[in-house]
Amino acid sequence: MCTRRSAILSPQTSIRRDLAILWFWIAIVALVLAGLLVALGRQGAGSQIARARDLAAVSCEALRAGAARLPWAGAAGPRADLPGAQAILDLALRDRAGMEGGFWQPRTGVLAYAFPTYDGTGIKRDPPSAELERIGATAQRALDAAGLVTDMRPGLREAVVFAACPADSAPNTLAAWTMTRVPLIGGDVINALILAISLLLSMVVVSGLWLGRTFTRWRRQTDAMQRQLQQAERLATLGRMSAGLAHEIRNPLGTMRMKVENALAAPRPVREARVAGALEAVLAQTERLESLVSSLLALTQPFRVERQVLDLPAFLRERVQAHAAAACKAGVRLTANAPDMPGPRAWFDPTQMARALDNLLLNALAHTSDGGVIELGAGRGPHGALRLWVADDGAGVPDELRETLFEPFATARTGGSGLGLALVREIVQAHAGQVRLASTARGARIEMELPWPAS
Repeated sequence: MCTRRSAILSPQTSIRRDLAILWFWIAIVALVLAGLLVALGRQGAGSQIARARDLAAVSCEALRAGAARLPWAGAAGPRADLPGAQAILDLALRDRAGMEGGFWQPRTGVLAYAFPTYDGTGIKRDPPSAELERIGATAQRALDAAGLVTDMRPGLREAVVFAACPADSAPNTLAAWTMTRVPLIGGDVINALILAISLLLSMVVVSGLWLGRTFTRWRRQTDAMQRQLQQAERLATLGRMSAGLAHEIRNPLGTMRMKVENALAAPRPVREARVAGALEAVLAQTERLESLVSSLLALTQPFRVERQVLDLPAFLRERVQAHAAAACKAGVRLTANAPDMPGPRAWFDPTQMARALDNLLLNALAHTSDGGVIELGAGRGPHGALRLWVADDGAGVPDELRETLFEPFATARTGGSGLGLALVREIVQAHAGQVRLASTARGARIEMELPWPAS
């Protein structure tokens, strides 16, 4: 049992906590899907073609840089043979999977060609005849522009990406070109996955938003229902209190009326004695009504808790001493016990807590027979709370009264008002604590748990 109200999770707080955990996992799933979407987006057909363009352009620049270091660089006129060109091509393209390329000049066409990463058997030395026209057009555009040019031929199964750049300092004499193929079947599958994951991510986000909207609407409805329930509970409590109050008032009034009527109807010789007895009964019942009204006023008025740091063992001994005479008269042994207190300090309103303990001790005295024992104790509760208790070895609490023990007018004792334990509950709750009927093998044990001072 928790000791502070803030430490107790109400159903609404528990639901909020569970929904917060659910939203957290929704956010995690959304982030994972978003990351997967970004990763797949990088593998899409458009991204692959863009990377292929960049790779073809870089490879073409590598061919131009290699050609610039050869002895024939800068020589004007057509070239039927380029010494060392094949070595440049093999060296520049050997680490670029799927990349093929060569050198091209306007009137001669392809002068040298290499495909070092070709998957077929043997070494491929013949340029792709189906792409010669586009190779030539791209290379000529590069010579005309005196700079790098890229191109792409789309297809059903694959796209072919071209890049060309001038490979010689002499204008319009020699161009380097590269070419690579991008399979589109895998790209289409990735695009479909991107679409599917995008839809899934949208569903997750929409589900989270819908859940938040539903919870907001549910909370408004729950708050309205809770207010109605509290109102109904207040009315029901008021009804029970009114019924109990009417019963408690009717009994003294009936007794007073009966005594007065008997006195008035008595013969003259005994009338004076009966009138005296009736007046005594009226006085006693008036005192009972005054006590009832005082208890009701104390129960209905707000409690002003003025906490003080005090000596707890001395406080307990004082409460025991206050009831020592009544306990001795009833033949009951009253003890104080604080076995595991780490220090003498406590923090509560001594006047209000004395009132609560007095009610508990009077209740225990009323239910403990001659030779019984009542213990007033203190100790540490869960979470470092201060636990105070009053335990007796009497008859205990009837089962039918356990659920409503701290409700007003709930009593099984003849002559009892049923307001003492209700007052105890209000005092403890005003201290941000809780009171309960604890389990015990014999008699009754009522425990109060209060916050412990921080220092």
